[in-house]
Amino acid sequence: MSSNLISELVNKTLINEEYFILQFTWNGAAPKAGQFFMIKPVRSSVFLSRPFGIFDYFHEKKIVKFLICRKGKGTEELANLHSGDKVQLTGPFGNCWADFLPNGDLFSGKAALVGGSAGVAPLAALVSQKPDCYFHFFAGFKKGFREKEHENAIMGAAVKAQKFSISAEDGGNALNGKIVDFIFEPESFDVIFGCGPMAMLNALKKKCEAKNVKCFVSLESRFACGAGVCLGCSVPTVNGNRRCCKDGPIFPAADINFDE
Repeated sequence: MSSNLISELVNKTLINEEYFILQFTWNGAAPKAGQFFMIKPVRSSVFLSRPFGIFDYFHEKKIVKFLICRKGKGTEELANLHSGDKVQLTGPFGNCWADFLPNGDLFSGKAALVGGSAGVAPLAALVSQKPDCYFHFFAGFKKGFREKEHENAIMGAAVKAQKFSISAEDGGNALNGKIVDFIFEPESFDVIFGCGPMAMLNALKKKCEAKNVKCFVSLESRFACGAGVCLGCSVPTVNGNRRCCKDGPIFPAADINFDE
């Protein structure tokens, strides 16, 4: 069940000029990996809240964590928050990764997690919430990270995955290129989860279809309400248009018409 609460910023970590991490108090229902929140500062010049998938959730402290990429006025306002500042935090919304794990909570196979840019966050949350699963985490970025501590911070719990591969298109990391190109044997996994830019997810879908591997993707879209009322985040699927926020954000990759 979602809630609309006034929450307090308890920690901010500026990673580099592009990414930052925010942690807020959260006294509502515990979120699950793959779900998202709508966030807006109480003092704001923007009209709409912005959607962000959870990066992690600390049950005992009741703190929810987000990885955010600066993209415009809304995210710039969030980047300028200080500890103690208040935000309107609404959620959690959407389905979760565990809904698509073979055998659900009893899953004991191998899963590949493929994240692009801030799309690594919802996948890192799964690593944190399912530490008993075998995960190979593939993470791709446009630019590499100058400091190892920056890389570790942006990946969060993902660095605890059994296997970890990170690439940068500018050659700044161990792997040089697009991360999907480094998934050489998709058939070696029972399931593959992806979150990131549409072009990356489309390439992942095609690679998985070629090997008949189950693939599920979390879509990034512009949400106005987050609850499926405004229909502003509709995505084309083989079953007609679906609301990304209400019917997703996670869908079978095979259902998405990426080329429309």
